Amino acid sequence: MLIKPKLFFSVILLFFILSVPIQGASSQNNIIDMKGTSSENGNLFDLENLKPGDWADREITVSNQSNNAITYDIDLRYIDGSELFYNQLSLEIKQGDTILFHDKLSNFSMITALPLSANSEEKIDFSLTFPAESGNEFQGLTTNAEIVITAYDDTETETSSFPISTDSQTGGSPLPSTATIMFNILLVGGALLIVGSFILLYLLRNKVAEE
Repeated sequence: MLIKPKLFFSVILLFFILSVPIQGASSQNNIIDMKGTSSENGNLFDLENLKPGDWADREITVSNQSNNAITYDIDLRYIDGSELFYNQLSLEIKQGDTILFHDKLSNFSMITALPLSANSEEKIDFSLTFPAESGNEFQGLTTNAEIVITAYDDTETETSSFPISTDSQTGGSPLPSTATIMFNILLVGGALLIVGSFILLYLLRNKVAEE
């Protein structure tokens, strides 16, 4: 059976009309791509047996895969574990030489509207610290959180999360009690001041008596 030329070309045209939107949707790229330094289990931070003064550095690269500028936000979410320990940890977030945040996690608020040009990328540096002044009340605690980056343009929104898992030192010698150390220093200093004052008064009285 022969197919008429007009019918054949009509079928071909209809096929292209129906297939073009489908192909366009399937070939569309994500607006962002993210990668970062991580531990063996994939967490951005997976820190064990933290001691006061310990810290760790990580970085995340945010890549704009689209042909137009985008905007992204950085958020931090507590998940579970000890809120006391979570609130004690300190975080610094830097974009190049610009410090976006540097304070305890308890004081974090979402960083919004960070611009990223079309087809470009930038690195965000993170430094998580267990403050040196932390005392024994934080010993043996664990906390879990996540850093969430949300990128968006006029039509799309994409979100990526980077887990944080930390626990403080367990067993062994207790964490240093910085409050006790400070009190001892003040006590010794006060005692030396009193002794020095008595010695000075004694010398002055002897000098007056000799004259």
